[in-house]
Amino acid sequence: MLLVLGLVLLATLASAWSSRAVLMDLLTSQTRGQALQARSAAQAALATAQADVLQALGQTVPYDLFANQTIRTACPNDLQGPRWQCIGQQMAASTQWDGWQLQALAVRDLLSSPHVWQLRASSRAASGQGQAFVRESVFAPVIAPAPADTPMAALLLNGCFSAAAGSHWQLCPASAEDQACSGDPASLAVYSHFVPDLDGHGTVSTVERSACLAVGPALLPAGGKVASTGQVVGRSPCNRSTWRSVFGDTTPTQLKAWSDAQASNGLHAMSQPTRSIYWVDSPADWTQSLGTPQAPVLLVFSSQACAVRCPRIAAGVQIHGTVFLDADCRDERLLNWQAGTIDGLLAIEGGIQDASGHSLVRARTYARQAFALSWPEGMDSRRVQRVMGSHREGPP
Repeated sequence: MLLVLGLVLLATLASAWSSRAVLMDLLTSQTRGQALQARSAAQAALATAQADVLQALGQTVPYDLFANQTIRTACPNDLQGPRWQCIGQQMAASTQWDGWQLQALAVRDLLSSPHVWQLRASSRAASGQGQAFVRESVFAPVIAPAPADTPMAALLLNGCFSAAAGSHWQLCPASAEDQACSGDPASLAVYSHFVPDLDGHGTVSTVERSACLAVGPALLPAGGKVASTGQVVGRSPCNRSTWRSVFGDTTPTQLKAWSDAQASNGLHAMSQPTRSIYWVDSPADWTQSLGTPQAPVLLVFSSQACAVRCPRIAAGVQIHGTVFLDADCRDERLLNWQAGTIDGLLAIEGGIQDASGHSLVRARTYARQAFALSWPEGMDSRRVQRVMGSHREGPP
């Protein structure tokens, strides 16, 4: 009897173990199936998010998804701070897809890469049993690459320069040691895209350049050189040479949108990190110091700000980075203009007549750092493209 009972017990245990194994295989199969479904649903959400971006930027007049304030949303926990901007895309209301709730989020860094949009998508089973996450980045044509051949100078003009009697201007080239108005010059002090052909001979002579760019030794304390284009070009209507040499194919609308996005997201001169792009439409004179060598800025006074007279930069104000004045080739709007202290680049769409005040402009190698974004070689900045190697699965 004991032997029989033992055999029965062993058979029962074997049967129970076999049933357990079958049950575990079934649960594993169900889990694997749910994971596959969750992954497929998340990929569907990502594809929809990508289509949303393509539709937005493929319009005759492309629009920036991030400019739509109605779909702004809080950023994930791993992307906190005013530099990050997040929007919910079409599935932000938890769209149902075959029993799965889909969500999509677009994220970008407003300081270093506003043109790189990270698309994050997720799926969650309506029953609560199963979820998946997937993400991918795309290059968006909301800003163009900065030209690599911008003339390295302290002052970049589309016209002539002259200083008023009694004024004290200093124009210093960059130095190999990156020192202030000292050391061996490593760049020009002044470069102009336009010099008038006064004698009509079809070339810009040394005499004509000297007459246009009246920059004597007193204005060049570090021995910087003055140069200009050797070609005779017209300036009416305004040929926008300075803008193109500094910003390339980036439009004023794109730069203004970038500036507005930083301001609306809470970036400012005292935030952490600090704001880097300032688009100014006001004609009021500028009285705030901005930037540091480690975090330079771009300060643009628009054609609206310069409609009558370009805003001056007050004495005692220091700007680290690039200052751009859009005078639309109307030199009278820069009559008696003064610059405070600019460490980086002063670029002007026009020329300065009778520059006044005590102004110091020093060329710096970091002048364009605020807006010279990273674009891979050969990348077409006019269309949406995937960032190679950016596809990821799993929680961020």
